[in-house]
Amino acid sequence: MIRSRNNPQVRALRRLRNAHTRKQSDLLLLEGRHLVDAAATARLTFRHLLATPDFRAAHMELIRRLEHRSGTAAALIDPDRLREQADADAPQGIAALVEPPAGWHSAEGETLVLPSGLHLYVDGVQDPGNLGAMARSAEAAGAAAGTARPSQPRALRASAGSLLRIPVWTDVRVDHVQTRITWLVLAAQGNKDGASLPVASLFTAETPDPKVPADLIATDAILAVGNESKGLSRPVLDRADMALWIPTARAVESLNAAVAASLALFELQRLRGEFRCSRTGSPRRPDRT
Repeated sequence: MIRSRNNPQVRALRRLRNAHTRKQSDLLLLEGRHLVDAAATARLTFRHLLATPDFRAAHMELIRRLEHRSGTAAALIDPDRLREQADADAPQGIAALVEPPAGWHSAEGETLVLPSGLHLYVDGVQDPGNLGAMARSAEAAGAAAGTARPSQPRALRASAGSLLRIPVWTDVRVDHVQTRITWLVLAAQGNKDGASLPVASLFTAETPDPKVPADLIATDAILAVGNESKGLSRPVLDRADMALWIPTARAVESLNAAVAASLALFELQRLRGEFRCSRTGSPRRPDRT
């Protein structure tokens, strides 16, 4: 059993908790049974799999499945050591260090040509919980890809595994994105940053704003969501084709960034005709015949 704070696996956990050393690492820290299971199901490459004795005893079938899928034997770790190094407030007794998914790409210094569809551009979002929730909504809405820096353990947990499955581009500069794509920016009600842009409401409301033009909806598009307090950056606003806003009651100036992004993603996909939900709630693409 791992008890020493100087054990190489414990030191690796410690490095991934720190934002600075995490950027220098080629590994991700995954905590909790559902996220570790999602990584094994996605066939990610495991470097280390750690479990407390109590967790292993209570979840032997899960441990065997994880070991089989990952090709990595679970090492027992003292609960106090895992608790000390865990990023989560209440660690669940299991953690893994894995290599990033093959679907993650760095766009640094390159012209980024995105696949067809709707994409989510995260413009300076600070809260890892918001980032993870946006990724989860992007996957659920059928978005083609996302642009973010998703290695924070909290972001990975908040995504419930979505960040391990969807294509993600990091280090994306606005001027390096392909030119033939529509940029839609999500602005708070009354936000003046995008005042020079055409503005449309995403939902029916008693407002003079027009609906989103069909020609913008039909094209490949990027939905940009800005920083929780500062909003959208100037390079994104300069590139934008239209600002979108979500009507709210007067007492509420704006929505949480992840909530607003989720509503916008689903509404844009609905308007684009990209999917509809069956009676069971499972999204499915419409017939093209």
